[in-house]
Amino acid sequence: MRRSTGWYRPVKRLVDVAVGLVAALPALVGVGALSLAALISHGRPVFFRQVRVGRHGRHFTLVKLRTMRTVAAEAAQAGDLDSPGLGSTMVVGRAFAEQARITRFGGFLRHTHLDELPQLLHVLRGDMALVGPRPLAPDHVAEVVASRRSTVRPGFTCYAQLELVEHGYLDKHRQVALDEEYVDRLGPGTDAAILWRTVTVVARGPSRRPPLAHYDPAGAGWPTDRLPTGQ
Repeated sequence: MRRSTGWYRPVKRLVDVAVGLVAALPALVGVGALSLAALISHGRPVFFRQVRVGRHGRHFTLVKLRTMRTVAAEAAQAGDLDSPGLGSTMVVGRAFAEQARITRFGGFLRHTHLDELPQLLHVLRGDMALVGPRPLAPDHVAEVVASRRSTVRPGFTCYAQLELVEHGYLDKHRQVALDEEYVDRLGPGTDAAILWRTVTVVARGPSRRPPLAHYDPAGAGWPTDRLPTGQ
């Protein structure tokens, strides 16, 4: 693991707080307007809440703008209120089932990443950082064996999140590998490169390139030239 300078973590936290404070007022106005639009579009609840795992295994409740119909609403639409709904879908087809539940306005929120705007609050509270592995749910963390991703704060954007946006697919083994790569490259240059790449990806939209092949943890790994170099 590449050891960063001793001032890296406190300076990174200072930058996170500074950016969070500067963005707080416009973000509050934006969340208010988007919440009203979401309420009109697909009703209550406006926010989606889920327990996620932060640095050193500490749990916190992640808040996002809701983008999908609830399971109850989906069952009602299907005319079967007693059915278990999409929550019982087999793991193989769950991602496709969830895609079908995204509302039209929810699709807009996801495409623009505005559904994550409320997470600025988590940055100010110290639950998250601007750059870091995406926070996982506890059951997903249980599948990650001997990973160092929990040694850093989760964040809005990182290698894995960028690959998901650019290619539209991310294997869980590939995600773990990319998160480990971030820990290896931990430092201000890496964070700056990821933030710059994030701005360009959001500005131009998905690349429409085909998804990368499934990651094989027993194979030779992935070429590092697919990762942004920051140091």
